[in-house]
Amino acid sequence: MVGKLIAVLAINMACHSMPVVSSSSSGYSYASITRLAFVPSSSRSCNRYKSEYNNNKINYLLSSSYLRLSQPDKGDLYSDDELFELLNLHETLNPPEKGLFSGEGDDNNSNGEINEESLIFGGIHDWVLDTLNDDVKSTTNNDIGIVQSSGSPTEVSAIPGLHDLVLETIEEIDSSAASEQQASNLQTLLSKRKPLITAIATDIDGTLLAGQYLHPTTEEAVVKAISHADKMSDKFFFPATGKSRRGAIDSLGPKLGPLVDQCPGVYIQGLYCVDADGNVVYEQKLSTSAIKAAEQLVKTNDISIVGYDGDDLYSTELTDIVVHLSEFYGEPTVKLIEKENDKILLAAHEPGLHKLLLMDDDIEKLAKIRLELEKLADLHDATVTQALPTMLELLPSGCSKANGVQKMCDHLGIDPASQLLALGDAENDVSMLDLASIGVAVGNACPQAKGVADFIMDERHDEGGAGVAIDLFGF
Repeated sequence: MVGKLIAVLAINMACHSMPVVSSSSSGYSYASITRLAFVPSSSRSCNRYKSEYNNNKINYLLSSSYLRLSQPDKGDLYSDDELFELLNLHETLNPPEKGLFSGEGDDNNSNGEINEESLIFGGIHDWVLDTLNDDVKSTTNNDIGIVQSSGSPTEVSAIPGLHDLVLETIEEIDSSAASEQQASNLQTLLSKRKPLITAIATDIDGTLLAGQYLHPTTEEAVVKAISHADKMSDKFFFPATGKSRRGAIDSLGPKLGPLVDQCPGVYIQGLYCVDADGNVVYEQKLSTSAIKAAEQLVKTNDISIVGYDGDDLYSTELTDIVVHLSEFYGEPTVKLIEKENDKILLAAHEPGLHKLLLMDDDIEKLAKIRLELEKLADLHDATVTQALPTMLELLPSGCSKANGVQKMCDHLGIDPASQLLALGDAENDVSMLDLASIGVAVGNACPQAKGVADFIMDERHDEGGAGVAIDLFGF
């Protein structure tokens, strides 16, 4: 009820051009109230303006000062509950049917003035129904002219409808709330968690790299982090990627690649982990039965497949998308295993494969195949993940990028829950971000990654988001 009284008071004040101060307890303001109360959204509302309200008062209500006030800042927004309370005033108060302007209804004035009671109870009712029910045709462009501060006419058809303004306000509320939460999170992360960070684990494709592009801010930040780690025996930087080790190093370019080559690394979705000297710390491979079943699925659906064994990649057919894996993403050249009488051959590879990629450019087709692949995985002690929309990944059961990161942290003597900064963008990064003390999603990250991240960067991968995050939260 308090919110409703404030809303009524604010509209009443607006009618008399009285200043209204925002209420921190309610979230109402002169700007946001007048924006909802005075913008006509149908021909019926516009005709009332035209026929029963003189042009001087139109120009007054929609003058440059009103138009300026009608754009709220972060402090001038409704709460969600109060916004919907305002839009439902007519139901709660059960007003009589009165006209908005003079001459409509028995109690209206006849001197050309706005009937304030009718404005509060009838006007919002009519405007909301007109807009939300969409039962009135739009006003023609020349129905009414409104004078801006420049003196040039602005047509009512250019003014957003109430429904659009409500949606816009709700979006602004959500955005403002998210921004406030981000600011609060940032303060906590910087003051309480950052001082304990001793290791940085970062995804590559979609996080450090945007395709083949490495933003200068990101490159510089990674170089500084590696340099700092080299000087301090208790600091570490390492990639955590679905790529092979050779593919990751080569894709990072001539300056950064050689430096990362001297770091520990979590590769092939956590299935192949090495120390700074290249010694294997942890690895896990698929069962032969899982590979056989996956190859049969590939054959049935006419898609491409690539098997990973460390830095060696294999396929039974060098399709365009298989070649693209090397040419665009920097993976080692895929080796062709010749088919013999259409036999399944990847499963016969010794000493086995860490993971399989099932690939196709038809994203919708691949999404349907994923359902079949997940059933297959359940039967053959495997699991499915995805980093790119054109690629499905089949991994040994219980394995993930987060599992590999945990293994690497165990090897380095790091507690990831209190000492690890992790950066990522995709579905396969979700568990890693959740594992880390500070999990950061770059601006282009998928909803799942943003959902578990402790902080979401405004900057995308191609805007240096990872570099800014490393500078902000790293050692």
